[in-house]
Amino acid sequence: MEAHRHAEFASEEAMNCRNCNTRINYNYLTNCPQCGCAVERGDLPKLDPSTTPVKKIRVWLYGLANLVYVLITAMVGLISGAVVMYFSAAVVYIALSTPDTYPGESCARGAAIGMLSILCGGFLGTVGGAVFAVKHPIRNRSTNVR
Repeated sequence: MEAHRHAEFASEEAMNCRNCNTRINYNYLTNCPQCGCAVERGDLPKLDPSTTPVKKIRVWLYGLANLVYVLITAMVGLISGAVVMYFSAAVVYIALSTPDTYPGESCARGAAIGMLSILCGGFLGTVGGAVFAVKHPIRNRSTNVR
């Protein structure tokens, strides 16, 4: 049984020379010992890619980088969304309201609209930044294996 397995293993490592039909162990020799003919790359048997060792990159590092990326884009979205909504609400409020001579209700209304616009803009910006980061990650999981 052992001799049969060794012969089977040796037959996988050896091939015949194209010129003189001599058995060549292609793992150790690049020229035929009988005729000196060089073994070309096309003559070598193809290796099964499932048997070759695959170098795996640490997936958790890319996951951590993508998580940090999502958090940063969410924070940028929060700030930029709040600023854009605040100034947009301020322009609309100034354009549509009539100024009062005495501060009172209109001041409180303006402050409430300003705070509400900051909260809504921050929320929408956070959601938009997180969705953008999830749709466009730094590196996909399918490209982690080299």
